[in-house]
Amino acid sequence: DPGHAAAAKMKHYSPVLAEVRRVLISKMAKPPEVTIKENEEGHIVRAEEEDTDEIALYKMIREALIYLTHLDATNMENTMLQRLTQECLTEGTSEHWSPTLLNRLCWAIGSISGAMHEGNEKRFLVQVIKDLLSLCEMKRGKENKAVVASNIMYVVGQYPRFLRAHWKFLKTVIFKLFEFMHETFPGVQEMAVDTFLKICQKCKKKFVVVQQGEQLAFVEEMMSHIAQDISELEHLQVCTYFEAVGYMISAAPADGKERLLGERKQLFNEK
Repeated sequence: DPGHAAAAKMKHYSPVLAEVRRVLISKMAKPPEVTIKENEEGHIVRAEEEDTDEIALYKMIREALIYLTHLDATNMENTMLQRLTQECLTEGTSEHWSPTLLNRLCWAIGSISGAMHEGNEKRFLVQVIKDLLSLCEMKRGKENKAVVASNIMYVVGQYPRFLRAHWKFLKTVIFKLFEFMHETFPGVQEMAVDTFLKICQKCKKKFVVVQQGEQLAFVEEMMSHIAQDISELEHLQVCTYFEAVGYMISAAPADGKERLLGERKQLFNEK
Protein backbone atom coordinates (compact mmCIF):
# COMPACT_ATOMS: atom_id res chain seq x y z
CA ASP A 1 0.00 0.00 0.00
CA PRO A 2 1.74 3.21 -1.21
CA GLY A 3 -0.10 5.37 1.39
CA HIS A 4 1.17 3.20 4.22
CA ALA A 5 4.71 3.23 2.79
CA ALA A 6 4.67 7.05 2.54
CA ALA A 7 3.44 7.36 6.14
CA ALA A 8 6.16 4.98 7.34
CA LYS A 9 8.78 6.99 5.46
CA MET A 10 7.49 10.25 6.98
CA LYS A 11 7.63 8.75 10.45
CA HIS A 12 11.15 7.51 9.85
CA TYR A 13 12.40 10.91 8.65
CA SER A 14 10.34 13.18 10.94
CA PRO A 15 13.07 13.63 13.65
CA VAL A 16 15.57 14.62 10.93
CA LEU A 17 13.08 17.02 9.27
CA ALA A 18 12.27 18.58 12.67
CA GLU A 19 15.98 19.32 13.11
CA VAL A 20 16.21 20.72 9.55
CA ARG A 21 13.32 23.09 10.39
CA ARG A 22 15.13 24.32 13.51
CA VAL A 23 18.40 24.87 11.65
CA LEU A 24 16.83 26.71 8.69
CA ILE A 25 14.81 29.00 10.98
CA SER A 26 17.97 29.92 12.89
CA LYS A 27 19.85 30.63 9.63
CA MET A 28 17.08 32.51 7.77
CA ALA A 29 18.35 35.32 5.51
CA LYS A 30 17.00 38.89 5.45
CA PRO A 31 14.09 39.51 3.05
CA PRO A 32 14.30 42.54 0.73
CA GLU A 33 11.34 44.26 2.49
CA VAL A 34 13.22 44.67 5.78
CA THR A 35 14.95 48.06 6.00
CA ILE A 36 16.88 47.68 9.27
CA LYS A 37 19.62 45.20 10.16
CA GLU A 38 22.31 44.45 12.72
CA ASN A 39 25.77 45.58 11.62
CA GLU A 40 29.14 43.95 12.42
CA GLU A 41 29.43 45.88 15.70
CA GLY A 42 26.04 44.56 16.82
CA HIS A 43 24.27 47.92 16.34
CA ILE A 44 20.87 48.15 14.68
CA VAL A 45 21.17 50.35 11.58
CA ARG A 46 19.30 51.18 8.42
CA ALA A 47 19.98 48.70 5.59
CA GLU A 48 21.27 50.98 2.84
CA GLU A 49 21.59 48.73 -0.18
CA GLU A 50 20.10 45.41 -1.22
CA ASP A 51 22.43 42.45 -0.84
CA THR A 52 21.79 40.23 -3.88
CA ASP A 53 23.52 37.19 -2.32
CA GLU A 54 21.34 37.49 0.75
CA ILE A 55 18.17 37.81 -1.34
CA ALA A 56 19.10 34.67 -3.30
CA LEU A 57 19.71 32.80 -0.02
CA TYR A 58 16.40 34.11 1.38
CA LYS A 59 14.49 32.76 -1.64
CA MET A 60 16.19 29.38 -1.35
CA ILE A 61 15.49 28.97 2.39
CA ARG A 62 11.92 30.25 1.95
CA GLU A 63 11.25 27.56 -0.65
CA ALA A 64 12.68 24.85 1.64
CA LEU A 65 10.59 26.10 4.60
CA ILE A 66 7.41 26.04 2.50
CA TYR A 67 8.07 22.39 1.53
CA LEU A 68 8.82 21.57 5.18
CA THR A 69 5.54 23.22 6.25
CA HIS A 70 3.60 21.12 3.72
CA LEU A 71 5.23 17.97 5.11
CA ASP A 72 4.34 18.72 8.75
CA ALA A 73 2.61 22.04 9.46
CA THR A 74 2.05 21.20 13.15
CA ASN A 75 5.74 20.65 13.80
CA MET A 76 6.63 23.88 11.96
CA GLU A 77 4.05 25.85 13.97
CA ASN A 78 5.17 24.37 17.31
CA THR A 79 8.84 24.97 16.56
CA MET A 80 8.24 28.62 15.65
CA LEU A 81 5.93 29.38 18.60
CA GLN A 82 8.31 27.70 21.03
CA ARG A 83 11.17 29.86 19.73
CA LEU A 84 9.03 32.97 20.00
CA THR A 85 8.04 32.14 23.59
CA GLN A 86 11.73 31.75 24.46
CA GLU A 87 12.46 35.20 22.97
CA CYS A 88 9.49 36.79 24.77
CA LEU A 89 9.84 35.19 28.16
CA THR A 90 13.55 35.55 28.84
CA GLU A 91 13.02 39.22 29.72
CA GLY A 92 14.54 38.82 33.19
CA THR A 93 17.81 37.62 31.68
CA SER A 94 18.54 40.25 29.06
CA GLU A 95 21.70 38.47 27.85
CA HIS A 96 19.36 35.89 26.27
CA TRP A 97 17.66 38.59 24.21
CA SER A 98 19.02 38.31 20.71
CA PRO A 99 17.77 40.69 18.01
CA THR A 100 19.38 38.45 15.39
CA LEU A 101 17.54 35.32 16.53
CA LEU A 102 14.23 37.19 16.71
CA ASN A 103 14.80 38.66 13.25
CA ARG A 104 15.55 35.28 11.69
CA LEU A 105 12.57 33.68 13.37
CA CYS A 106 10.20 36.41 12.15
CA TRP A 107 11.63 36.32 8.62
CA ALA A 108 10.99 32.56 8.63
CA ILE A 109 7.42 33.09 9.93
CA GLY A 110 6.74 35.62 7.17
CA SER A 111 8.21 33.38 4.49
CA ILE A 112 5.73 30.50 4.95
CA SER A 113 2.63 32.64 4.33
CA GLY A 114 -0.04 30.60 2.55
CA ALA A 115 1.58 27.23 3.30
CA MET A 116 -0.80 26.34 6.17
CA HIS A 117 -4.56 25.76 6.03
CA GLU A 118 -6.37 29.03 6.63
CA GLY A 119 -7.82 28.07 10.03
CA ASN A 120 -4.42 26.96 11.35
CA GLU A 121 -2.73 30.00 9.86
CA LYS A 122 -5.19 32.26 11.70
CA ARG A 123 -4.52 30.63 15.08
CA PHE A 124 -0.77 30.67 14.49
CA LEU A 125 -0.63 34.28 13.35
CA VAL A 126 -2.81 35.67 16.16
CA GLN A 127 -0.42 34.07 18.66
CA VAL A 128 2.66 35.41 16.84
CA ILE A 129 1.38 39.00 16.66
CA LYS A 130 0.18 38.93 20.29
CA ASP A 131 3.64 37.81 21.43
CA LEU A 132 5.40 40.40 19.28
CA LEU A 133 3.15 43.25 20.47
CA SER A 134 3.75 42.35 24.12
CA LEU A 135 7.48 42.10 23.39
CA CYS A 136 7.33 45.59 21.86
CA GLU A 137 5.78 46.91 25.09
CA MET A 138 8.32 45.07 27.26
CA LYS A 139 11.48 46.14 25.48
CA ARG A 140 13.31 49.25 26.59
CA GLY A 141 15.58 51.31 24.38
CA LYS A 142 15.01 52.59 20.85
CA GLU A 143 17.21 49.94 19.21
CA ASN A 144 15.29 47.05 20.77
CA LYS A 145 11.91 48.61 20.02
CA ALA A 146 12.97 49.21 16.41
CA VAL A 147 13.92 45.54 16.00
CA VAL A 148 10.55 44.33 17.30
CA ALA A 149 8.69 46.98 15.25
CA SER A 150 10.39 45.90 12.02
CA ASN A 151 9.47 42.28 12.74
CA ILE A 152 5.82 43.10 13.43
CA MET A 153 5.67 45.07 10.16
CA TYR A 154 7.33 42.34 8.13
CA VAL A 155 5.10 39.55 9.46
CA VAL A 156 1.79 41.41 9.01
CA GLY A 157 2.76 42.53 5.51
CA GLN A 158 3.29 38.90 4.51
CA TYR A 159 -0.21 37.71 5.47
CA PRO A 160 -2.79 39.69 3.41
CA ARG A 161 -5.22 36.72 3.27
CA PHE A 162 -5.50 36.83 7.06
CA LEU A 163 -5.83 40.64 7.17
CA ARG A 164 -8.60 40.64 4.55
CA ALA A 165 -10.59 38.15 6.62
CA HIS A 166 -10.22 39.99 9.96
CA TRP A 167 -11.13 43.66 9.83
CA LYS A 168 -10.50 44.52 13.50
CA PHE A 169 -7.03 43.04 13.27
CA LEU A 170 -6.34 44.88 10.01
CA LYS A 171 -7.41 48.17 11.57
CA THR A 172 -5.18 47.59 14.62
CA VAL A 173 -2.24 46.85 12.31
CA ILE A 174 -2.80 50.06 10.30
CA PHE A 175 -2.90 52.17 13.48
CA LYS A 176 0.29 50.48 14.66
CA LEU A 177 1.91 51.47 11.33
CA PHE A 178 0.77 55.09 11.86
CA GLU A 179 2.43 54.92 15.29
CA PHE A 180 5.68 53.61 13.74
CA MET A 181 5.59 56.52 11.24
CA HIS A 182 6.51 58.76 14.19
CA GLU A 183 9.42 56.53 15.27
CA THR A 184 12.55 58.38 14.14
CA PHE A 185 14.91 55.44 14.58
CA PRO A 186 16.68 54.93 11.18
CA GLY A 187 14.72 52.68 8.81
CA VAL A 188 11.53 52.34 10.87
CA GLN A 189 9.48 55.10 9.17
CA GLU A 190 10.55 53.88 5.75
CA MET A 191 9.44 50.36 6.56
CA ALA A 192 6.17 51.62 8.07
CA VAL A 193 5.14 53.45 4.87
CA ASP A 194 6.33 50.57 2.67
CA THR A 195 4.26 48.10 4.71
CA PHE A 196 1.28 50.48 4.63
CA LEU A 197 1.58 50.59 0.82
CA LYS A 198 1.86 46.80 0.56
CA ILE A 199 -1.23 46.27 2.74
CA CYS A 200 -3.25 48.91 0.83
CA GLN A 201 -2.40 47.18 -2.46
CA LYS A 202 -3.52 43.77 -1.14
CA CYS A 203 -6.52 44.81 1.03
CA LYS A 204 -7.77 48.01 -0.66
CA LYS A 205 -11.45 47.02 -0.84
CA LYS A 206 -11.61 46.67 2.95
CA PHE A 207 -10.92 50.38 3.47
CA VAL A 208 -13.70 51.79 1.28
CA VAL A 209 -16.75 50.02 2.72
CA VAL A 210 -18.28 50.61 6.14
CA GLN A 211 -17.17 47.61 8.19
CA GLN A 212 -19.31 46.04 10.89
CA GLY A 213 -19.25 48.13 14.06
CA GLU A 214 -17.90 51.24 12.26
CA GLN A 215 -19.65 54.54 11.52
CA LEU A 216 -17.60 55.39 8.42
CA ALA A 217 -15.46 53.67 5.83
CA PHE A 218 -11.80 53.71 6.99
CA VAL A 219 -10.75 55.88 4.03
CA GLU A 220 -13.21 58.57 5.26
CA GLU A 221 -12.19 58.27 8.90
CA MET A 222 -8.51 58.65 7.95
CA MET A 223 -9.11 62.20 6.73
CA SER A 224 -9.15 63.56 10.26
CA HIS A 225 -5.64 62.32 11.09
CA ILE A 226 -3.70 62.22 7.79
CA ALA A 227 -1.92 65.49 8.59
CA GLN A 228 -0.82 64.07 11.95
CA ASP A 229 0.20 60.67 10.48
CA ILE A 230 2.58 62.25 7.97
CA SER A 231 3.84 65.10 10.19
CA GLU A 232 7.26 63.49 10.82
CA LEU A 233 7.80 61.74 7.48
CA GLU A 234 10.37 62.75 4.86
CA HIS A 235 9.11 63.93 1.47
CA LEU A 236 9.61 60.58 -0.32
CA GLN A 237 7.87 58.76 2.52
CA VAL A 238 4.92 61.18 2.25
CA CYS A 239 4.74 60.30 -1.46
CA THR A 240 4.63 56.57 -0.58
CA TYR A 241 1.90 57.27 2.00
CA PHE A 242 -0.25 59.05 -0.57
CA GLU A 243 0.42 56.32 -3.15
CA ALA A 244 -1.02 53.86 -0.60
CA VAL A 245 -4.07 56.10 -0.06
CA GLY A 246 -4.43 56.19 -3.86
CA TYR A 247 -4.78 52.38 -3.89
CA MET A 248 -7.52 52.67 -1.26
CA ILE A 249 -9.40 55.28 -3.30
CA SER A 250 -9.05 53.19 -6.47
CA ALA A 251 -11.35 50.62 -4.85
CA ALA A 252 -14.00 53.20 -3.87
CA PRO A 253 -17.38 53.35 -5.66
CA ALA A 254 -17.27 55.69 -8.69
CA ASP A 255 -19.49 58.37 -7.13
CA GLY A 256 -17.20 58.78 -4.08
CA LYS A 257 -13.89 58.64 -5.96
CA GLU A 258 -13.85 62.24 -7.24
CA ARG A 259 -14.60 63.74 -3.83
CA LEU A 260 -12.00 61.56 -2.05
CA LEU A 261 -9.38 62.44 -4.65
CA GLY A 262 -10.12 66.15 -4.29
CA GLU A 263 -9.74 66.00 -0.51
CA ARG A 264 -6.48 64.04 -0.78
CA LYS A 265 -5.03 66.43 -3.36
CA GLN A 266 -5.68 69.36 -1.09
CA LEU A 267 -3.93 67.62 1.82
CA PHE A 268 -0.98 66.56 -0.33
CA ASN A 269 -0.50 70.09 -1.69
CA GLU A 270 -0.60 71.53 1.82
CA LYS A 271 2.16 69.13 2.82
